[in-house]
Amino acid sequence: MFVDLCDIVEDEYWVIVEEGFTENSYWIPTPLDEIEEDEFLGAIEISAEAEPLMKIIALAHEVGHLILHLENGLRKDLHQIFEEAVAWYLGYNFFRDRGYIIDIEEYKKDAKESLEKYIRSFNEESE
Repeated sequence: MFVDLCDIVEDEYWVIVEEGFTENSYWIPTPLDEIEEDEFLGAIEISAEAEPLMKIIALAHEVGHLILHLENGLRKDLHQIFEEAVAWYLGYNFFRDRGYIIDIEEYKKDAKESLEKYIRSFNEESE
């Protein structure tokens, strides 16, 4: 199923989805002013070592960041925590709207853990 979801993202958004060998997953945009004809909008890298469901959850979250990137008006001046939360929401809905239902309990659990890590890191920075 992960490969099918990657194909959907690549086809709809003209991005590259690939597995990487870092612990984290990322959305790496090509700067909008540098995009020329036949150039990818960016790349989504998903940890190759993650369990299959975690790859799907990470892909959905990174797709949320991709959607935010394309919606420039929405993401300007967003607080990082808010941007992360919105990316979780948008990514889940992207796949749901295409008929792919991700286990919502696992999705919420991972989203909560990730957001709590961001909050802790912001609190540590402000100390």
